[in-house]
Amino acid sequence: MAEAEQVAERKKQTGANQVEEMAKAVHGAAEELGQQLPKAAEFVHAAASRLEEGAGALRQRNVEDMIRTFNDFWRKEPLAVFGGAVLAGFAISRFLKSSVDNRP
Repeated sequence: MAEAEQVAERKKQTGANQVEEMAKAVHGAAEELGQQLPKAAEFVHAAASRLEEGAGALRQRNVEDMIRTFNDFWRKEPLAVFGGAVLAGFAISRFLKSSVDNRP
């Protein structure tokens, strides 16, 4: 394996780990959100589950194939990608805010 491929593989694994951590944070935010907006929390949990699936796919696929797939999806469904990013940001911000509010 060429050095560039090894670096890309390491970055891919690091990215998968970060996506898993983000999914955990989004699940946590969904738990907080569920107290006030249970239906919205279900949607946020579903988004977090998709992140977990994405982390698994990230580990299993090669870098070139993943770039091609994401670009195709982005072109076909830009609103879905944007909407998912907005919801994830909202959920994470609520989770972080609640974490700060709960400090002694």
